[in-house]
Order: sequence, then C-alpha cells, then structure tokens
Amino acid sequence: MSTPVSASIRSKLLSVARVLSQPKGTVLFHRNDPASGVFLICKGRVTLDLEVGQHGVALLNRTVAPDSILGLPGTLAQGKYSLTAIAIEDSEVAFVDRASLLELIRTDSNGVGFEIIRLLGEEVVRIRELLASAPVH
Repeated sequence: MSTPVSASIRSKLLSVARVLSQPKGTVLFHRNDPASGVFLICKGRVTLDLEVGQHGVALLNRTVAPDSILGLPGTLAQGKYSLTAIAIEDSEVAFVDRASLLELIRTDSNGVGFEIIRLLGEEVVRIRELLASAPVH
C-alpha cells in the first residue's frame, strides 16, 4: 500500500510507465473502479481512503509519499481497486498498465517479482494489524 520501492524497481517501472501530472484534488481511482494498472508516486503526496457503510465511515485514511505503489492487489487479481486514492498536493505519478506490469514481472530476472511479493506481504501484515486494533462493536 505504501512501502517505498527500491531505486532499481522504481527505474524499471518508470521504463514502462506513462508519467502524469496530477493537480491537488485529483482522484487517481475510486474504490470499486476496475483496476487497470498501478500508480507509482514520483512527486507529491496521495491519500488513501477506505469508507465503509452507507454513511461513509472512514476505516482508513492514510497519506503515502513518493516511491509508493498504489493499486497492486486489484491490478494483479484482475479485480477492482479496494481504496480511493486522491492527490492531496500537486503530484506526479507514473501509471503502469496491467499488461506492462505483468510483462515486466515475467521477463525481469533482477527482482521485480520478488519486490512485488514483498510489497503485497507487507500490505497483508498492515491490514491484519489494522483489523486487530479495530474496536469490536
């Protein structure tokens, strides 16, 4: 969700990415949008929000910084984004579509796949810690 990627992985992602300038307030993706690729934050900050229930109670509101990748779980699972991502300051993001990401993972022998696995593992741990600390009603 927000663990920074290594410099070498950042470079490899940028080699297949489309870099976009996003003004403050731009929604990169909404929760439940089809996940078409991942976003690497190059400059600026983005907030990740997860609202639940009919009244939009915030379960998660976290700011991520440059070198964070957003949208991995939904993109790899050919699913939907599970959070909403909004630029909270003027930002530059690199978008890597699903096909390009999978090709990079498939053909790179220098660790892109392992880095992706590490990032997903760390996200699972963070989510479990969040759930463990949530109040029980």
